[in-house]
Amino acid sequence: MRDYTIVFIEPVDLADLAAAAAEAFAIPPGQIEIWNGSDFAAPAVDPVIAQVAVGSGPGAYAEFVGFERFAEHAGEPELLAVAVELATRVKRRAVFGPESAEDFRWTLVAADGSHGEVVLDSDRLDDGAITILGAVEPISGAPELPRVPEAL
Repeated sequence: MRDYTIVFIEPVDLADLAAAAAEAFAIPPGQIEIWNGSDFAAPAVDPVIAQVAVGSGPGAYAEFVGFERFAEHAGEPELLAVAVELATRVKRRAVFGPESAEDFRWTLVAADGSHGEVVLDSDRLDDGAITILGAVEPISGAPELPRVPEAL
C-alpha cells in the first residue's frame, strides 16, 4: 500500500492545497476531504482519493495525504514528484519522511521545487515537532540551511 504523506512546514491554506491537488492530479474536488482539526470542512464523497488536513504537530502547518486510491488514480507517482508538484503550486516548503522511522533524514522540497535531504532534530521529532537542523546537501530554495555531515 502506497502512502503519500507530505507535511507543509510553512503556513498554507487548506482550500488552496486541496485546489492544487485537484488541479495537479485531476482529482474531482468532491473526492478530496478537507479536515480543519475538528470538523470536516469539505467531507468527501466516496471514493475519497486524498485528504488535506491541519498539521499534526509543532512546525507542521498542513498535510496532504493520499493512500491507495490516490496512487491508483494518479498512476503510482513517486512521492518526490507529488511533493514537488504540490510545493511549487502552493509556493510553500514541504517535507516527507523516509521509509524507516529510525531515520531522521527527511526530504525537503522548497517552494521552487528544489529538494534534498535534511536532518531533523530527533528529540523534537519524538515530541511531534518538525525542526530542521540542516541540509545534507545544498538546496537552492533553502540557502539559509547550514550543511550537516551525512553521518548525522
